[in-house]
Amino acid sequence: MTKIATKTSNVAGVDRLLKPQRKNQIFMAAPSLSKTTGSSLIELLLAAVLALFAVSTAAQLISNLHNSGMNRRAAATNAIEAAINNDLAWFRQYALLWRLQRGPFKELPIEVSKTTYTQIPNPNVNNLFNEYQTLSECATGTIAMATAFQNDAASLTTDFDSIKRPFNLVPNDDSEAPITLPALASDYTLVRRIYPGSMLGTLRITYYLSKSGSEILRKSSSLYLPASGWCP
Repeated sequence: MTKIATKTSNVAGVDRLLKPQRKNQIFMAAPSLSKTTGSSLIELLLAAVLALFAVSTAAQLISNLHNSGMNRRAAATNAIEAAINNDLAWFRQYALLWRLQRGPFKELPIEVSKTTYTQIPNPNVNNLFNEYQTLSECATGTIAMATAFQNDAASLTTDFDSIKRPFNLVPNDDSEAPITLPALASDYTLVRRIYPGSMLGTLRITYYLSKSGSEILRKSSSLYLPASGWCP
């Protein structure tokens, strides 16, 4: 009987020794599981942040490209407008000098005015500021005067103090002539056509803007020749 009791006591002691080890194994497994779950959440959050950053970067890139395209178009439009305005300004300036006989200029070469010029001495309110030649074209209809002006403008190939040579080609007829554009508007083509206006002493100057062969803009202006005002 004593031996049996001893054996039973030993078994109970072994169980008591094993139970703490099993508890420790459970406790060790629990932190390991919590650690794995925490790592998964961090990775998920990190992936979400990276995805949001990628979307934001892509949106910013698209916005920058869009704005850059708009800026390029705006710059090209401004350059085209400047080219048209400069070209028109030259014709208006030459129209004031064409066939001018007396005026405020110190001198005006015959190559510019196409007539003999005399400076008005000490001009005042009693003087005619500008005096133009009476044109033979006055009695020949609306086309002859405009044609004469255009031919004289086309012949100016030298820079003078009173006026520089034309910025762009001036043809002797109503054919289209190219207008020089800066590099930032190189995708566009701009041409100009000059022809007589419907009234005596006027011209029509029309600009045609195209891109890839398709016309996208047409702009016309009227030019009045002050010399026509001296027709009898």
